[in-house]
Amino acid sequence: MSVSDTAGDGPPRRSIRQAIDRFIKRRKTEMTDRTIRSDASRLADFADWCADRDVTMMDELSPWLLDEYDLELRDRDLAAITIKSKLTTIRVFLKYCARTDLVEDDLPDSIDVPTLEAAEESSDERLEAEDAQASLSFFRDSKAYFGVPMHAFLELAWHTGARIGSIRGLDLGDYDADEQFVHFRHRPSEGTPLKNKHEGERLVGLTDAVCAALDTYIARERSDKRDEKGRAPLFCGRQGRPSFSTFRYWSYQATQPCLWTECPHGRRRATCEYTERNHASKCPSSRSPHRIRTGSITWQLNRGLDIETVATRVNANADTIRRYYDAATQTEEFEERRRDVEARLDISNSEDKL
Repeated sequence: MSVSDTAGDGPPRRSIRQAIDRFIKRRKTEMTDRTIRSDASRLADFADWCADRDVTMMDELSPWLLDEYDLELRDRDLAAITIKSKLTTIRVFLKYCARTDLVEDDLPDSIDVPTLEAAEESSDERLEAEDAQASLSFFRDSKAYFGVPMHAFLELAWHTGARIGSIRGLDLGDYDADEQFVHFRHRPSEGTPLKNKHEGERLVGLTDAVCAALDTYIARERSDKRDEKGRAPLFCGRQGRPSFSTFRYWSYQATQPCLWTECPHGRRRATCEYTERNHASKCPSSRSPHRIRTGSITWQLNRGLDIETVATRVNANADTIRRYYDAATQTEEFEERRRDVEARLDISNSEDKL
């Protein structure tokens, strides 16, 4: 029997991979390319897991099997938010399959998507402001490293709080050195969409220090190349627009403290494998572009910018920032309260002397 043969009088049978392909095609009209890639990756993992158990057809899926997959994810020691993301994608996929008569209507409800606390949905491994300052101070004071790709990237990523895809999508013409701003643009047909599409387009101002790093990078480091669409990327290597993995490598490199101080993990930089491209992410102190973003957003809020302003700068929903990014530590909150309380209760400054 073929994968599309009818079982009895019921609907046509479809393989799990067939259903996933159809689902992904449907999602392409609604979601950004990166979201589609994430969904496809999660579902491919699920399909592979099913195939390892000789389950290849949609009508072979059952609540028991889905529960087994849930338990398998937990056994992998994944982060809670990763488990939630995987199960959410599968549940949405199964709802689509239920609407198209590939599974029973109640099968999607057997997926138990965990409800997480806000702290679980965001990592506390953000790039802390003091660490960002130490890194940026090193680059700004270094003749050898000033304006290198990882420095220019860190300056821009920290100051703007932008997503890696937004920074990667910048063209040389999107940076105005005289007026000191960058213009983030949504260009889906040319391979550089923004997370929130046209609503994510915005101008973000830059400081003298950020512009100095970018100007030096452009003059000394940037390759004068075009990408496959004929565009001139702001960040440009010998092959044109750098890949996402290259930006991540710059991020990990730029945040390794052994660049400017002794390794906090007792290693020697000259022999440490974490300085290599394929291992840089394993350094306990290095931070991904997303951790730079979360640290930057928290820093901007702690510097006194209101949530609406920060939301516009970083292309995020204000409610999302309130829930996930306005994550001042208990110590920070205590220090804020203490300064206010001590100022109000300082008897030496009181007009009502006892």
